[in-house]
Amino acid sequence: MTQHTRRREAIGAIIIMFALALAAVSVVFADPSGATISNAVTETAVNRSPSSSNTSGGTITTMLLTSIQQNLRWKGYVGNVTGTLSLDDAANFTIYDWDLTSFTGEVYASRYSNLSWSSVSCAPGGLIQNESSFYGMTQSADDINSTFNWSVHKAFNVGTTTINANTCNSTVTNINDTRQTPTASSPFQEILLRDTSGYMVFLSDISDNVQGFDNQTYDFQLILPESISGSNTAYYFYVELS
Repeated sequence: MTQHTRRREAIGAIIIMFALALAAVSVVFADPSGATISNAVTETAVNRSPSSSNTSGGTITTMLLTSIQQNLRWKGYVGNVTGTLSLDDAANFTIYDWDLTSFTGEVYASRYSNLSWSSVSCAPGGLIQNESSFYGMTQSADDINSTFNWSVHKAFNVGTTTINANTCNSTVTNINDTRQTPTASSPFQEILLRDTSGYMVFLSDISDNVQGFDNQTYDFQLILPESISGSNTAYYFYVELS
């Protein structure tokens, strides 16, 4: 082998190594992906029958009246997650995919379909207040800030961003019709986020096949605010599998 040939091969090896280095630099984590909704069923509470009291004239009855009334300022979404991990090109042609039998990750919901995931953070108080105002919520026990009045949650990875534990406004939804006390390991955690553009995002962790609010098993449970005047609010759903 001549010296010229060895030099040419060495240069070729350097070029290949440089190309591989560039490829390694360009590797990124996948952002949350838009989810397809199927088999959606919507229901609401049945109005409860009233109690009665039949007393004789000339008496005074002292009583306690208890009422459970449907909260029209909020709506819930529960369900399961299916999906695959795949290697796709820009035209969504797949070279290989992996079927998943169990799931971890997050479900996201937002009023916006053009979220930017490059720099996600906890939703600040001003954004939470603005979102409450959008829905016509006054400061009350059921506004967004009062509902998400905890900061107890596990750490989450959102794309390339890590949301540290116990840093965002959070809550947990019920299990078997019973209120949970939030812990870092609670299922069905929900926290408030802000995307890069400053839009509100609701995150629910995926709790794979866990007993939910009605004793059925679900992967996620979300509560989302709604306006009691005007048209219904459309939410866009995203899923991030990990």
